[in-house]
Amino acid sequence: MPAPDSDLHPERRRLRRARSLRRARCVFNGGKSTLDVTVRDISPAGARIVGNELIWLPRTFELQIYDSGGACASREARVLWLKGSSAGIEFVD
Repeated sequence: MPAPDSDLHPERRRLRRARSLRRARCVFNGGKSTLDVTVRDISPAGARIVGNELIWLPRTFELQIYDSGGACASREARVLWLKGSSAGIEFVD
């Protein structure tokens, strides 16, 4: 028996995403505005983020992803899609 929705939603990503649950921050407006999010899936090319008020994200922003020790890695990102409290982003750096 095939997995549910396997034929309805074919995979379109170039690289497979790994599940994640990492704290992150979107930084924009010249560093004057931030939005706290959670990275739920990530690959070298992009990620799926979830959070409140994603509607306020500009098309491009800096994503700061925090590790368990509190250190962060920054990536420039662009919003590809937005649906409710989830957004798909691609890394542009």
